[in-house]
Amino acid sequence: MLLDVQDLRVARRAPGPDANSDTASGPARGIGTALAGVSFRVVKGRILALVGEHGAGKSLTASAVLGLLQPSARVTGGRALFEGQDLLRMSDADLTRVRGARIGFVVQAGHTTLDPSARVGAQLMRAQSVHRAIVKAEAAWRAETLMSSMGIAEPRLRADAWPHELTPATVQRVVLALALINEPQLLIADEPTAGLDITTQVQILDLLYLELRRRRIGGIIITRDLGVVAQYCDDVAVMFAGQVVEQGPVSQVFARPAHPFTRALLATVPERLAIAGNLAFGGALPPAPDGCPYRPRCPEATERCTTAPPLVGAGVHAARCHFARLGAA
Repeated sequence: MLLDVQDLRVARRAPGPDANSDTASGPARGIGTALAGVSFRVVKGRILALVGEHGAGKSLTASAVLGLLQPSARVTGGRALFEGQDLLRMSDADLTRVRGARIGFVVQAGHTTLDPSARVGAQLMRAQSVHRAIVKAEAAWRAETLMSSMGIAEPRLRADAWPHELTPATVQRVVLALALINEPQLLIADEPTAGLDITTQVQILDLLYLELRRRRIGGIIITRDLGVVAQYCDDVAVMFAGQVVEQGPVSQVFARPAHPFTRALLATVPERLAIAGNLAFGGALPPAPDGCPYRPRCPEATERCTTAPPLVGAGVHAARCHFARLGAA
C-alpha cells in the first residue's frame, strides 16, 4: 500500500457571513468540523479520483495529508501512512524532505507554483538541488530532458524564459515537470487543468496519465468532472460534507452506484457537478443533522437515517449508507 489515509479529521475556524466560501472574510464563528473521518487508499501504479461538489473537502484532504493546512485549520485525528510512515506525525523538516521528492503535488492555478523572479530552468534545477546532491550541468540536462518529454518545444529556450513569458498551457507543463523532476512515488494533482481551454485540458490530462503509467507512480486526481474520473482513473472516492461516502473501482462505482449521492452526481452534467440543495461544505461544516449528513437532501431518506450510517462494504466497493445498493444493478 502506497498511501493509506485512515479516519482523517480536521477542525477549522468557520468563516464569517458567507459560509459557502473558503475565502470568506469576517469574524470567526468558532471551531467546527471540516473533515469528519476521511479514509481511502492509493495503490502503487493506480490512480484514485477524489470527486465531489465544490467545497466537499477534497483539496483540504490533500492539504492535510501534505502538512499544508492554513493556520485556521488543524488535524485533530487519524493517520496518513505513506509507505508505512505517518505523514501526520512527521516533523516539519522530515515532511519537507518528503514533499517534492517522494510526493509530487500539482496545485490548482498552477502558475502560482512558479516563482516570477526566477527563470523556468533555474526553478527546475533548484527543485532538484533541494532533495539530492547534483552538479549544475546534470541538473540543467535533467530539467531540459523532462521539459521535452512534457511536450515543451525548444526546451533550452523555454528554460531561459521567465514564467510570465509562457502560455498557460506551457506553464502547466512546467508545473507538472516540477512535480515529477525528483521521480516521486506518489503524485497528487488538484484540479490540474483548471482555467485551461478544453483542448489543452485533454492534452495535459493525457500527459499526466501517460507519465503516471510509464513511471508506475500512484496518483490522486482531485476533480469535479466525472468524465475525467471515467477516462483517467482506476479508483474513486466520492466525498460529501467532509466524508467519503462511497469508494471503489471506477468501473464498479459507475456501473452500480451504492450511495444516493453518487447516483445523483452521475445523473448530472459532469462539468457542473452540483445537485439540488445547498453546497455540502463551506470552511467548517454547518450544524450537522442527526445521523446521515446527506439526509436533508436525500430523496430516499427514512427515519432510520437519523442515526449515523456505518461504512458498508462488499470486497473493495463500500458506501456509507443504511441502504447501500452494493452488488445490485
